[in-house]
Amino acid sequence: MKKGLAAISVAVILAVSFIMVAKIGSNTAINIKNKGYVSVKGYAKQKITSDYAIFDVEIVAENLDLKVCYESLAQDKKKVMEYLAVHKITDKEIEIHPAEVEEEYKVNERGYKTEEFIKYIIKQPILVKSADVNKIRDLSSAIIEILDQGVKVVISKPRYIYRELEDLKIEMVGKATNNARERAIKIAKEGKFRLGSIADVRVGVFQITPIHSTEVSNYGINDTSSIDKEIKCVVGIQYFVR
Repeated sequence: MKKGLAAISVAVILAVSFIMVAKIGSNTAINIKNKGYVSVKGYAKQKITSDYAIFDVEIVAENLDLKVCYESLAQDKKKVMEYLAVHKITDKEIEIHPAEVEEEYKVNERGYKTEEFIKYIIKQPILVKSADVNKIRDLSSAIIEILDQGVKVVISKPRYIYRELEDLKIEMVGKATNNARERAIKIAKEGKFRLGSIADVRVGVFQITPIHSTEVSNYGINDTSSIDKEIKCVVGIQYFVR
């Protein structure tokens, strides 16, 4: 008798489970119809090579006497220009900015400036720009050699740029949109419904990163530290369901 009751109980539980599963499937179908659209995301990625480089060099001269400071700067500037010429940097690739003069005063133990004058500091910014990115890369690695000539320079990492980026972004949106449609068509086929027109499109921020990087940002990334990099684009699309 107990075995019979147990069998009946198992049968009842299984029947209830099948009803619940069927109900879930039915609700899903109804929800899709009620919403009237299907949402998909498209993805596109492409490798790009920078075609332009910018390199910042700042010559620094320091002296208690302003005249001597200027003379020192002039000599160091000449050495830097000669060094750039040796590395095949042309005059057209050099942009010289106005020099800036600063006065340095002694700082007391509390961290406040006093009236005790220490020296003048003159900074001469030089910008090197070239479509030959490899030439700029080599220059940025070697320019530290100029320190051996007694020249004080402050350098920054070169910035590598892809100049056709805005046109490429439009192309990438198109590729991501096509990828989204392919996914939507596959979903429609599996779900046995037809796609209608586009209800909404949202283009995500672009992630331009070094190759193989997994870094992402909600505000987008625009890497300028690498010559070779990747651009990634995500597009979210809603299609009406027919």
